Amino acid sequence: MSRDYQTGYYAYRSGDFEQAHDYWRSAAQKDDPYAQYALGLLYYRGDLGQPDYQNAAKWFKKAARANHGGAIYYIGLLYFNGHGLHYDQFRATEYFKRALKTDPGNGDAAYLIGTQYFHGRGARQNFIEAAHYFEIGAKANNHAAQFMYGALLERGWGVPQNLADAYYWLRRSANGPMTFPEGANEAEPLDPQSAIDALEPRLSIEEIQQVEKRLAGEVPW
Repeated sequence: MSRDYQTGYYAYRSGDFEQAHDYWRSAAQKDDPYAQYALGLLYYRGDLGQPDYQNAAKWFKKAARANHGGAIYYIGLLYFNGHGLHYDQFRATEYFKRALKTDPGNGDAAYLIGTQYFHGRGARQNFIEAAHYFEIGAKANNHAAQFMYGALLERGWGVPQNLADAYYWLRRSANGPMTFPEGANEAEPLDPQSAIDALEPRLSIEEIQQVEKRLAGEVPW
């Protein structure tokens, strides 16, 4: 992590995006992957005016050569949405998997891979694989992944049906805002409280109490 990157970071935090750009570009041209990634984000977010996805893709790809997990993830998003790179769901899935391998805590990447398998978009539809990746995202505290994993457990799609575990993950999903990576909003809104209310009558008092104990014994997320 170069001095120019660090100076650019402080400039960015102070709101001076032009100065951040200049320092990061200097460091990026010297093959600092942190600066390359930061420069990609600057262009991706449109901090200098309008988003510039082509330049974002250019710098993300350079950072990805150093196996920067964030850069790899954003390349997947660019393919996923057809921004700066041609629209390609299969390439998007490939990059999301690479990003998750580099950073196993990337709940957004895990959620997106799960949706690819769930919808059969960028991967052959496979509920077992969808459940696997939703579980990874759920454990990384991605609330949308928690909802989807709970829904699959409730229905027994891709995993053995387990209503108590489904209830647990739906309760977890209701603990925070339901946010989605860009372009990944579901056609039908994910409504944890309605799902919880519909599932609760199917559980015994003992099962509900066990879930309550499980939730009470965990640290806040």
